[in-house]
Amino acid sequence: MTANQMYKNSGSTLTFREWLNREKQKGVVIPQQGVTDKIDDELQKKLDGEEVNFIKSGEKTVLGLNKTVIVFSVLIVLGAVGYTIYRKRK
Repeated sequence: MTANQMYKNSGSTLTFREWLNREKQKGVVIPQQGVTDKIDDELQKKLDGEEVNFIKSGEKTVLGLNKTVIVFSVLIVLGAVGYTIYRKRK
């Protein structure tokens, strides 16, 4: 649950910023759902015995980059290397 959802569920009359500061002062941990939180959640699921797929099949990205862009870039680099070798042999 995000901080915004927790704020809406609390029904507080304070502004979000005031509510958030009050919660922090009380020591309530508000999850950020950043990368670390997601990794922790996935690891906890794995420890609990649930099946977790770290690599989703059918995705069109590799490390966040589009596969088409990667293939095109590799072809350009290989072409440049090949051309350089061809030019030096001439």
